[in-house]
Amino acid sequence: MKEVSILVLVALFLSGCGEYSPSKSDVVNTHGTIKNLDLLEKFTGDVSNNKDSEVRIVNYTDEGDPIIHDLKYSDEKLSSKIDTRADEFGNQAVNEDVCKSIEKTNKNNQTIYQLKECKDNKEGIPITIIFNN
Repeated sequence: MKEVSILVLVALFLSGCGEYSPSKSDVVNTHGTIKNLDLLEKFTGDVSNNKDSEVRIVNYTDEGDPIIHDLKYSDEKLSSKIDTRADEFGNQAVNEDVCKSIEKTNKNNQTIYQLKECKDNKEGIPITIIFNN
């Protein structure tokens, strides 16, 4: 019985240490290849139309660690929350900011989504970069 208890504890510990598993409603960017881009486009349109909306973007680092970026637009306020705690080489923090707009630009075979006019980051906050083929 003691071995079973130890086995169960080890299994529970290991399951808590697993990788982040994106949901079907997450926008996932794995090294420039993106899934659910339509959800980010919908969010961008909702912000332009002053409609409450939210989206989660998961960008994977070169090492395969997820950086989770939650965006929420409500009551004419665009909020950003970036969670880098699962990034082994990141700053292991959750950073929040409020911005005025979201911008999509095409440059050098890339589509870049970025938050603009942010309270704490005047240069803007990158959301995700997509490599166009």
